[in-house]
Amino acid sequence: MKKVTIQDIANELNLSRNTVSKALKNSDKVSYETKYNVVKKANELGYSKLPSSLLNLFKIKEKDDVKTFIVLARREISPFWNSIVMGIADELKERGNKLQLDFVSDEDEENIILPIELDGDVSGIIILSVFSNKYIDEIKKYKIPMVFLDAPVDISSIAYDYDIIIPEGKKSIETITKDLIAKGCKKIGFIGDITYCKSINDRFKGYLKALNDAGIPLDESIIATYHTEHKFYVTEEVEKALNGFAYIPDAIVCANDNIALDVVCYLKDKGISVPDDVAVTGYDDLESMAKVIEPYLTTVRVGNQRLGRRLVQQLMWRIENPTFPTEVIFIYTDVIFRKSSEKIIHSQHADIFN
Repeated sequence: MKKVTIQDIANELNLSRNTVSKALKNSDKVSYETKYNVVKKANELGYSKLPSSLLNLFKIKEKDDVKTFIVLARREISPFWNSIVMGIADELKERGNKLQLDFVSDEDEENIILPIELDGDVSGIIILSVFSNKYIDEIKKYKIPMVFLDAPVDISSIAYDYDIIIPEGKKSIETITKDLIAKGCKKIGFIGDITYCKSINDRFKGYLKALNDAGIPLDESIIATYHTEHKFYVTEEVEKALNGFAYIPDAIVCANDNIALDVVCYLKDKGISVPDDVAVTGYDDLESMAKVIEPYLTTVRVGNQRLGRRLVQQLMWRIENPTFPTEVIFIYTDVIFRKSSEKIIHSQHADIFN
């Protein structure tokens, strides 16, 4: 969006730039009528440096400055995104701005089809999902301020140009895994697609660090970290991963609560007790899951509505400070220990799932 200048106002009124500049300073050398016309036109054009005192002086109502912000996201199955969008909407509403939520299908991403016209009156974009570099490159062409929630594993494709906010995952999952080890668990599995975004990749690194610090070798026969079409957000993918495990672990660390819910249900169907036989942990602390699952789920609280608000705050700051270096911001989280990880180790533990 083109920034309005003093010259633009002068051109509209067929005045000199010097006259407009003096009028905007309320100079006595400019007639009342000319000053009124200059202030009125500056307000109409959206001149950003127009003092409110001049509007009050000439009894001109300030132009409605409602800005539109777009949120781009995949049509994910998880309720994780709903509370983030609520936080974004609340923050924008309090600031007197509008939210436009647009979903991007797999076909749109593949064919580089944007869901909206970005050359209109769009003040900023919040990207909630990790899209392909080609798709993001197309959006970049419009030179609209953007902030990203999460990023590809290699964040350099975004971080040099835009701000990124990422919920901390490495330390929190390390803490959960070390707690399981302290309770006697040595055979600890992991489920999560670590290939597509930094946040889940970081969670896996936390899991690995805890094992390494305890001198426990990684057992690849009880982990599922490969890429899946739905990133383990569908039950069938989680069940397939569990069916591929060589044996029943002491515990399974899950990359999110969605996966953990499917794991708990799968184990119960097999007659395997949680946590007596297998401890299970998640990440997100979704109210719709963490306290509905029996037993209550050990997880990591992100605070999704606050995260949504933080995305808006960062975008507003970036709009006001476009020349400052870009930032990668980690939002720290809280580990919530509940019954699902209260593991009692049994002496014999090498049953096959099937």
